[in-house]
Amino acid sequence: MVYDYKEIEKFGAETFDWYKGMLLKERLLLGNILELFLEAVKPLEESSKDTDYRKLALLTLATRLFNDCEGASYVLLRGLPAQSQMIIRDIIECIMLFRLFLNNAKLAKRWIMGLAEFQAGDVNDKLLRIGVNAREYAFYSIFSHEGHANFLASIENVQEEEVEEGMRRTFHFGSSRLPSTMFFVQHNFLDLFFLLHLLFIEPLSEYYSKHSDADVYMVWANKVDKLTPQIEALAAEASMRRIGGKPEVDKQIMEIIEKKFRLWKFKKILSGDNN
Repeated sequence: MVYDYKEIEKFGAETFDWYKGMLLKERLLLGNILELFLEAVKPLEESSKDTDYRKLALLTLATRLFNDCEGASYVLLRGLPAQSQMIIRDIIECIMLFRLFLNNAKLAKRWIMGLAEFQAGDVNDKLLRIGVNAREYAFYSIFSHEGHANFLASIENVQEEEVEEGMRRTFHFGSSRLPSTMFFVQHNFLDLFFLLHLLFIEPLSEYYSKHSDADVYMVWANKVDKLTPQIEALAAEASMRRIGGKPEVDKQIMEIIEKKFRLWKFKKILSGDNN
């Protein structure tokens, strides 16, 4: 089989330009969110005479969060929603660790020195013991299930067509501009915004309020408050596109579910797994 990589690259560039145009509001909102994020973590960059392991751990997490946001956006704007889910899952892990280290400097030191690793479930248990409800953890298992790289998670890139000899399947190379792909891209952007907003109003707000002037913090907090109606407006717009303007989205999503169900049954027959 011979692949024309120039055509593949051209298709990828066209898809990227198309999504950038279609998701202008999402791109602008993410830019504003990242500016507020960088402002709030600025105190972490201030140097101190003694090694502050908690500050170093929080700064490491802040850097990781910023890179995750950029990475998720990069992948989504190329029409690859399934591939973005593991990146968004890492954002959940970072938020939970940020909460934990705000409340426990000893664990922050052990983590930054490489003496301990913390799984999401362990972090959640530790947070619950000190009375902290990490609401983002409710989404962790969903992203774990859907985000792991496997055939079933990427089946939306398969186009099926009934022919005389049965069913013919065409596998798209990477991204696509199907209505169903657009639906998942938009909603993954919304997931990203909801998680970052939760980070802002809880652990990051707690940190920034203690490490900045009251007036400076209030200006920042007022800007954060203005994010809520913007995110809600994008959510409403995405829902309207699904219900009204793009009725074919519902049909394609049902087709994806049917494909996954058929492949699940086939996998069960091959493996003999009844679970």
